[in-house]
Amino acid sequence: MPYNECKAKLNRAGVKSKVNKCKECDLPRLLSLLGLCLVGALGDAVDLRVSSTTTAAVGIVDSGQEKHDDGSYHFFYQGEDGSHREETAVVHNAGTKTEFLEVSGSYSYFDGDGKEVEVHYKADDHGFVPEGNNILPQISEAAKLTSEQQQPAESVLVTDYIKPPNYK
Repeated sequence: MPYNECKAKLNRAGVKSKVNKCKECDLPRLLSLLGLCLVGALGDAVDLRVSSTTTAAVGIVDSGQEKHDDGSYHFFYQGEDGSHREETAVVHNAGTKTEFLEVSGSYSYFDGDGKEVEVHYKADDHGFVPEGNNILPQISEAAKLTSEQQQPAESVLVTDYIKPPNYK
């Protein structure tokens, strides 16, 4: 509401003061003042500059790859910082309903303290099993035990999605 309308409203109500006592006029002013105070306080407390923690790119000293028509593959690379990765995938049960890739590989890198982190893994139709010096042995063992459990026979497997009934 414009100030003149507010002042006229206060005069009709019998309020005689040089100070504006209309809550409708004071609220926007108070909110604006509060907003300015918050922006000032946060501006001082928070560094709004964008900083970057990127490091220089690591050069690749050796790499290779093979892709086969059946979907199997092999690749590797080694970085000039000593990091490496290698992965191989083999197709099992090709051309059947139970066809799957068995993927195995490893990677390593040096952490911020200069310690080499090395991980070996295997993934197939039974699950993913990682092992490494940065992975708790309990996790690796649980993954291995789960992957070794007998899978249900193909006739028992439910592979088609069945839409659930509408609940109201």
